[in-house]
This record gives sequence, structure tokens and C-alpha cells, in this order.
Amino acid sequence: MHKRKLIYNILSAVFLAVSLVVLIVYSSANHGSRQIDREARMLSKRLEQRVRVMDEYVDKALSEPKDGWLDLGNLPSDMVVYRYCSDTLQSWVNEFPVYNDNIVSNTYFPFITDPGRSFLSPLSSIGDSLCFVNLGQSWFLAKSKTSYNCTVIAGLEVSTIYGWVPRPSASLHLHYNYSISPLSDDGGVPVCVGGRPVFKLMNDNLNPGAGSGGSSLLWIALVSLIISSFFFLVADRSVRRMWLSILAIVTVVTLFFLWGRNDGGSSILFSPILYASGAFFYSLGAVILLNLAVVLVISCLFITRDDISSRLAGNRERWTLFALSLLTAAGVLVYAHFLLTSIILNSSISLELFKPTELTPFSVMVYASFITLLTSIPMLVQLARCVAPAKVRFRFNAFSIGGKIAYSFLIAVYLLCTSGVLGFQKEQKRMEVLASRLSFDRDISLEMRLRAVENQIAGDMIISALSVFSNSAATIQGRITDTYLSQGEQNYTVSVYVFNDSNNTPVALDQYNDLLKDGIPIADNSRFLFVKRDSSRSYYVGVFLYMVEGNGISRVLVCLESKDIRSNRGYAGIFGITPPGKVTIPSGYSYARYEGISLRSSHGSFGYPTQMSPDMKSVIYDKKETSLTMGGYTHFFTLVSDNEVVAISRAKITPVTYFVSGVLVAIITYILLSIVGIGRRRRHNYGWNFFRTRILELLLVSLVLTLVSMAAVSVYFVSSRNEVNMHTMISDKIISIASLMEAGVGNVSRSEDLNYPQLRRLMEQVGSDTNSDVTIYSPSGHLLMSTTPMVFEMHLLGDRINGKAYSEIICSHKKYYIQKENAGQISFYSMYAPIMGRQGNVIAIICSPYNEENYDFEEDAFIHTATVFSIFLLCLMLSLFLVSRIVDKMFRPLSEMSRKMNSADLDSLEQIEYKRNDEIAAIVHAYNRMVVELSESSKKLAQAERDKAWSGMARQVAHEIKNPLTPMKLQLQRVIRLKEKGDPTWQIRFDEASKVILDHIDILTDTANEFSTFAKLYTETPTLIELDVLIREEIAMFDNKDNIEFLYLGFDDVKVMGPKPQLTRVFVNLINNAVQAIGDAPDGKITVSLRNSTEPGYYDIVFEDNGPGVSPENESRLFTPNFTTKNGGSGLGLAISRSILEKCGATIKYHRSYTLSGACFTIIYPKELPSESISGGSIFGQDIR
Repeated sequence: MHKRKLIYNILSAVFLAVSLVVLIVYSSANHGSRQIDREARMLSKRLEQRVRVMDEYVDKALSEPKDGWLDLGNLPSDMVVYRYCSDTLQSWVNEFPVYNDNIVSNTYFPFITDPGRSFLSPLSSIGDSLCFVNLGQSWFLAKSKTSYNCTVIAGLEVSTIYGWVPRPSASLHLHYNYSISPLSDDGGVPVCVGGRPVFKLMNDNLNPGAGSGGSSLLWIALVSLIISSFFFLVADRSVRRMWLSILAIVTVVTLFFLWGRNDGGSSILFSPILYASGAFFYSLGAVILLNLAVVLVISCLFITRDDISSRLAGNRERWTLFALSLLTAAGVLVYAHFLLTSIILNSSISLELFKPTELTPFSVMVYASFITLLTSIPMLVQLARCVAPAKVRFRFNAFSIGGKIAYSFLIAVYLLCTSGVLGFQKEQKRMEVLASRLSFDRDISLEMRLRAVENQIAGDMIISALSVFSNSAATIQGRITDTYLSQGEQNYTVSVYVFNDSNNTPVALDQYNDLLKDGIPIADNSRFLFVKRDSSRSYYVGVFLYMVEGNGISRVLVCLESKDIRSNRGYAGIFGITPPGKVTIPSGYSYARYEGISLRSSHGSFGYPTQMSPDMKSVIYDKKETSLTMGGYTHFFTLVSDNEVVAISRAKITPVTYFVSGVLVAIITYILLSIVGIGRRRRHNYGWNFFRTRILELLLVSLVLTLVSMAAVSVYFVSSRNEVNMHTMISDKIISIASLMEAGVGNVSRSEDLNYPQLRRLMEQVGSDTNSDVTIYSPSGHLLMSTTPMVFEMHLLGDRINGKAYSEIICSHKKYYIQKENAGQISFYSMYAPIMGRQGNVIAIICSPYNEENYDFEEDAFIHTATVFSIFLLCLMLSLFLVSRIVDKMFRPLSEMSRKMNSADLDSLEQIEYKRNDEIAAIVHAYNRMVVELSESSKKLAQAERDKAWSGMARQVAHEIKNPLTPMKLQLQRVIRLKEKGDPTWQIRFDEASKVILDHIDILTDTANEFSTFAKLYTETPTLIELDVLIREEIAMFDNKDNIEFLYLGFDDVKVMGPKPQLTRVFVNLINNAVQAIGDAPDGKITVSLRNSTEPGYYDIVFEDNGPGVSPENESRLFTPNFTTKNGGSGLGLAISRSILEKCGATIKYHRSYTLSGACFTIIYPKELPSESISGGSIFGQDIR
């Protein structure tokens, strides 16, 4: 025990030292501007290493044969290598995000969507020294190296834009508070490579002390301090250490809480953007810290519950703490429910485990925090059980196997129901907002722009002059686009239609009227109209009238139609690009818009009926239901007007998914409860269960290995199946796209013969038919056109085809090629295939990204893995239970033998019934035969022992009677002789002799009483005794001495079972011994205490005095018969007392009093008397029946 305490204290000191060291490191590392200087130096070292690696690849590129495709093996994704032979790009690995990669001076490259726009290639300015260049949305450290007629340009990406925010490259291992800027920018610290500054490192955080990894250091310090506090407490489970641990924990958590509020905003965990609910729960990090503080404080109370219980003197204190424990448990549940509800409803964090694709790391944090918080309730229940008053029969054990299983499933049901119900309410509100946006087709930002420029367009004299000419629409379009609508060019296609005297025909009139049909002015007196089309895309059209002298009135219509970007198709779905004025539908959802009962538009995998059924109409329009589940789908309805409804649908969550989620939560909760309760488990002698334990371990290991193997094989099989199915679907799709493109191109022999307008129309048609994005590259790998040019205009993808794909298609002549690519932090599959000309040569290369929204292979694999894992854990726990029961059943006969032999005397051994005929049967038969033989032997031995006992008892009685009779006889003989002699003093001697004789008669009476008690030792029946009342009565009998002060410490209404006369004899004996030990000494003190024992299920009855006590050499003989330290004592009092207590299931022990320094006798008495306690038995090791 002392060794274990020493180990715990050492561990506590070690973790405390670790936390202090970490805090010192954090404090020194985050001191003012020195942190950014340190980061700059470390970044310089990392960059120099990366540049050396890049130089090795450059040298390899120069040394590789120039007539073959460059193969650099596993070139890091943040590096790009272009190899030019005779100023022509021959090979490339990874791509620069540039439109023009031709390094020949004064060469211009046309912008694919604006022929009037061109620029010089930025790669032509890269020299042989390392430079910091901006290419598209990324910044590179780039350099070139030339050997003969071969030039290699290599770049190391150091910064790129993610979601419109520039971020350092992940390979640089910089904290996101830092950014990279050119040397010309103000502020920051220069970063040098090779002794030359290349760019500046900027600290974007307002707090200069928040450096890289600072919060991680603080978390490490927090965890170390908590572990240190717990080791400190476990080493000595005392109330004093409990208060010290609670003080340390609360102080540390409070400081961390304040740090999160003031300086932790740089961490998303402490950002109100993620979650906030008032000043106290200002972030998710604050909630986690508060939950942690509650759990830790309750854990401290739970660990020291025994010492707390032993210190409760009065019944009122027990009732108070009992009630407080249960009220605190209820308060924790209310607090957890309040916070969980707030997080679900007031944050974007999804806690619906049955929707795995919506879960994030923050979801895991929330679940871990609240499951841990809810485990504190069983701790409080156990605390209440320990401090419960004697009248409260509170026997529920929250940490028993049954209690843990029941509580785990209750927690699982509660969490799933709460997250499911509140999550569904949140989803309904989200669908209402989404439906409202879906019903509104207009682009407010564009309308404001149009209102701002329409008067300028109407007064433009150049447009007015051009409007009189035929075929002037393209020129006017360029004028309007470049001058007035450049901001909308990326999102909208601008078309211009001119109607004047030169085309005044019925066809033109029909076109004019059709363009303006159903148009609604975007504002009063506005020239622009919004035209809503159900069968096609809506658009804006502006009507401008120009009067030119001599040419009449010319009408110019300016149409703006959103580019064909399908929000869930191809690149739009991958990069999250939303068409202007449109709404992105979450993956897995479908929607439809009905006017009355007629379907006007729909999108998604669900097949909406073209006409609403009468029942459905009644549900939506009459009953105004907002949600409905039918046909395996859950539908959300939003009435946007009296005659228009938007329906949004998703697949219904299956009961299996709910079950798997619940089982997973229950198992995690059970494991956590088992960890909490493992320290209180009773330790068994391993040697007594050696074979049972070995067999159980062998079976469990075999079971675990079998189940793990089955689960792993199952997951691997499903993953492989998904991979094969996905590859089959992707290959079928790219083959279909390539076949359609080749069929549409016709008999074209060369790339130069392609009709680009016709090719574009073909590309759009194929993309629409296959629901795919299609990009076309030239045979040299240049971008020609794409159905989604926006991704190239926004520099999300480079102008060059992927080098590996180009090599496989052109050099390896593959029919198609599929690979996984990365764009920033986004991964996706790309499909490549050649378009073959009439002569069998490649005239173009098509690329299509795979983004199949109807079936998510990764989600399917995740759900299957989670299902297998949950079922595996459930089967494992059930198997553990069954295996344990089977092994227990196997060893039950042997355990029964052991129990009966340990609990019974030789003459009360029982035989074992065992009807099986197996290996254990022989042992059972031998045991039963031994019982019979021992029973006969024990009867003979018992008779001999009884004879011996009574013989010894007779000698003892004779000795005790003879001792006082001898002095009595001598005194009487002396008085008789004096009287016969006539000595006048005989009368005085007679009085003295009478006093001596009376004293010896008292001794004989005491001896007779002791032997009378001994004779009745096993004849009294136990009754219900009011222990508190009995002790008070016995103290009152002795509280008549002026020099002795009695003090009683106990609580009321304590009742036990036992033989009352014999227990009274024990208490009288102990109190009388204390009184006699003090004697006539002044300031005597005797204290009697009644309290809960540290051993569960027992009371401690303590008798203490400030007398001389027992010398150490006599302590071992205290309870030995015939031993006494008093003059005239029989030496049987303590021996008989111990025998009485042992037959009551109690024990008595002696030690020196810590408070009074005298003797201290402690009786450990059971709260419930064992049934076998009052029976025949032996005393002093001998049977006396």
C-alpha cells in the first residue's frame, strides 16, 4: 500500500513538472515579436530543405532523355516541373495555374472566353535565381535551369487561396495565423533562402503572442495538471487532498477559460462563429471546459466518498449530503440537456450520428464531452449510496454490470432522441429557408448593378451609332460587356439583339416579342425586365431605344443569362460553385416546385409526379402539413403562396442506421463507465483462479481475433467492391462521353480542322445528356474549351492538362485513363479519353470530373464500416458475457468445493450434486467421498475436543475457585487461634478477615458470572438492537466519576441484528477496562464513537481513553485467554468479547489512540448480520458443544 502511494505521488510530481515546463516553454515562445522571428528562421530552414529537394528533381529532369515523357516518380504535390526543349513545352509534372506557359518572348495567348484579352506568359520572366512569383491564385518560389537547348522551370508552392483567403502551403507547417506576402508589403519579417530574402512572413492575428502550436502547448499543460491532480488524490483518498485537487482543477480550468475568451479567438474552437450562447457559454471551447470542470470536481468527490462518509458524525449531515448528491445529479442532467439543445439549435454542428456525411471533428468533440459529462451522474449516485442514512436502504450499484448496461442504453436513447428530434426541427427550418430561396429566381446584386448602368447604356452615343447597322450586335455586345458589365461577365452570358429597319421582318418581330414575353420590370421606370421561364433558365433583358437621324428608331435588347452551371454537376459540385441567383441543393436532396397540382420544375434523383394526387393536395394545401414520410423518402413542404409549394426530399433514415448509432454510443458509454469503476473493483487472488483465468483469456483472445478478422475482411470486401463498382461506373461514363464526342465530330482528320463553334455546341449537348462537365484539350495539352470555364477563369485549375494523364493518353496510347487529382484541399476523380480523327490520330483530349451525386461510394463505405464496427463491438461484449458464464459454469463445481470448504466447519461440509460424466465428475466424486469420511472423523474429533475442553474448563474453574479459598481459610484459622488464646485483638482481626473474605467472595462471584456467560455464549437468539440507544445506556451507567469525562459521537436510528445481552457484556467490559485504566487520575477522558466504516456495509464502534494504554510487548496477547494486566482479573473478558463479536460477523482490534494517546479498541460491526453467524462453533480454538 505504501509503495503504491509512493508511486502515485511520484507520478503526480512528474506530471506537475511536465505542465510547468510546458507553460514555461509557451511563455517564452510567445513573447512579443520574437515568436514571428523564430517562425521566420524555422521557415527559412524548411524552405532551404524543400528547395534542395526541388533542385534534385530539376537535375533529374535535365538528365532524363529528351525524346521521352519526363518521369519524376513521386514528385511532391506542392512542386511543379516544366521541361522545355527548343522553347517548346515537352513534359510537365503537376501544373502551374497559368493560361500561357509559352516562354518565348513577346508571345501572347488568347483568353478563351474573351478573344480581345491577352497577356505575356509569367513563366518567361523566371530566371536561374530563386524568385517569388504570383501565378494565378498561388504564389511560388520558382527558378529555371538551362542545359544546351533544354530548359527546366520548377516551382515550389508556398501560398494559395482557399475560399478567397490566402493560406500558406500545408508543407510549410505554418500556423494559419501567418500569411506570406511579397517583400514590397509593409510589416512582417523577411524570410531568406540561401541568404537572400524572398518574401515576408506576416502575423495576421491581432494578438502577437498567439503563435504556432501555442494552443496545443496549453492543452498539454492542462491535461498534465489534471492528471497530476488525480494522481495526487488517488495516492491518499482523503478529504484534505480532495479539496486541494478541486482547488487546483478549478483554478486551472478557470485560467484556461479566461484565456479562451481573451486570446483563444484565433482558434476556431473558441470562436463564436462556431457556437456562442451568451457571455458565459461564449464558444464551444468554453462549453467543453465547463463540462470538464464539472466532471473533474464530481470525480474528486467520487474518489474520496469513503472518507467523506466516515467524517459524517450526525444523521442530519448524512441526509443533507444524500439530498445534495441526488439534486446535483438532477442538476447535471438539466445542465447537459440545456447545453445540448443550445448547441444543436444554435450552431452549424451536426450531432445526428445517423447522418455520417454531416459529421465533423467538432461533432466528435461534442459527443465526447457530453458522454463524459453524463458519466458523472452514476458517480453522484454512488456518492449518495455511500453517505445514505441508515434508514435509507439505498442499495442500487450504478457500476454493476447491469447498472452500466442499463445506463449506457439510456444515455444512447437520450442522445439519439434529443439529436434526432431537435435536428429534425432544425432541418425543417433550414428547408423552409431553402425553399424560400428556391422560389426566388432573381439576382439582387445583379439588378442593383443593372440599375446603376442602364442610364449610361441608354445615353451611350457609340452604341446609338452602331445600332443602325446590320451585324453590329457583336460589336455592341463587346462595348457593353467591357464598359458596363465587366463585373457580371464571370457569372452571366451577355447577348445583344439589334432590331432596326434592316431586319424589320415578321421573324424578327416574333423573336423580339418572345424575348420580352412575361417580362417583369426589376424596378419602377427600369429598362431591364426579369423574364421567368419554367422550361428553361430565366434571364434579364434590357430594352434600349435609340433615335438616329435619317434611320428611325433602333431597338437594342441586352440579355443576361446565367451561365450553365449545374450546382451539383461536375466542377460546380466539386468546388461548390453556385450559379448566380441560384441556390445550391445539399447533396442527397431533391426538390420540386408545384403550381397548384402541376409540376413546374424539379431536380434530383427523386421522381416527382407531374400531377399531384388529391390525397397529396389535401395534405399540403388543406392540412398544411410541413413534412411527410412515404415511399422511403422524407418530404418537406413549404407553401410560398396560396397556389405554389416547394417540396424538398431526401432518403428516409433506416431503423438499422438508428440502431447502429445507438449501439455505438452505448458501447462507448459502457467502456467509459467501466474505466471509471475499475479502481473500485475487488481484487481476487489470481492464484486461486489461475486455470479459470487462463482458459477465459484463451477463449477471449480467440474470440476477439476471430471477430476482428471477420470485421476486417468484411470492411475490406465492401471497400474493394465499392472501388470496383466505382471504377466500372467511371469507365462506362468516360467511354460514353468519348463515343458521343467522336460521333459528333465526324470525319475530321486534324485538330486544326475542328469547327470550334460546332465543337462547343457538341460539348454542351454531350455534357447535358450525360449530366457531366466536359473539358477539351488540344493534342499538345492546351485548354481549348470547357462547359464550366469559370473554374479556369478563377484559377481553380490550370490551363494545362494533367501531365500524368497526358502521358498515359498520348505516350501510352490508352483508350481512357482515370486518376484521383487534387485542387488545393479538394480531391476528386478525373476521367480522360482521346478523340480520334479519321486517320486514327488524336485530334483532341476530353476530360470530365466524376461527381456522381446519386450514389456516394465513400459514404456507403463509411456507413458499412460503422455498422460492422458497432455490431462487432456488440457481439464482442455479448460474447465476453457468454464466455465468462460458460467458463464460470465449467468451474462451478470446483468453486462450490472451495466455497463450502472455506465457509463450513469439518462437520458441516456438504456434498455436491454433479450429474455429468466428464473430467470434473471424478474430482466431485472424490470430494463427496472425502466429505463422508471427514464427517465421521470430525464427530470423533469433536467428542474428544469437547471432553478435553470441559476437562480444561474444570481445571480452570478449580484454579479460579481455589485461589481465593486459600487466603480465606488462612484468615479464619488465624482469627480462631486468637480467640482460643483469649487475645483481645481477635475482634479487630475478625473485622479485617471479614473484609478480605467478602472481597474474595466478590471475585468468586465475578468468576461464576464469566463462566455463566461462557456457558450461554451460543444459546441466545439475535434480535434487532438499537445500537445508538444501547451505547448511550452503557455510557450513562459509568458516567458517575468526577475525574472522568465521557464523550459520545454518533448518529441516531442505527439498528443492527445481534444477541443483545452478549453485546451489552462486550460494551460494559470495554468501558469498564477504560475506567479502570484511568483510575483516580485527574482529567480522564473516554470517547465512544459510532460511524460508518471505511469497509462498505459495516459500522465502526470505537472506545478510546487517555489512560496508559497497553505496552507494545503485550499487544499481541490482549485477546489470549487467561492474560490480564489487572490485579485479580480472570483474563477472560477480552477473549470472550472477541469470540462474541466474531460469531456476530464482527471484528475487534486494538491500536494506540491518535487523539487521546491511550488505548483504542475498534469494533467493526456488520450492518446486516450474516445468517451463519449465530450457530454452534468453537471458542479459543476448541468446540464446546
